[in-house]
Amino acid sequence: MSTHKQCPECGSSETYEHGDVSAKGGNGPDLLPGESGFFKSAKMRVVVCKSCGFVRLYASQEALTKITTEHGWQRLL
Repeated sequence: MSTHKQCPECGSSETYEHGDVSAKGGNGPDLLPGESGFFKSAKMRVVVCKSCGFVRLYASQEALTKITTEHGWQRLL
């Protein structure tokens, strides 16, 4: 998945990424509901702008295959 290296919020090129971040934290919200199992959490890639703090989250390819209406997701039209 390609990522734009420029921040869409402020235009800075001070962007950084980190992969394999769990979508479901121990005490935090489940950011990809229905995609994590009991022992395994769906993964995301996080991109943050060091200049303004804008954060983008990208679901892993594996998690994307599970985005279905059966898991509670609704398509926006």
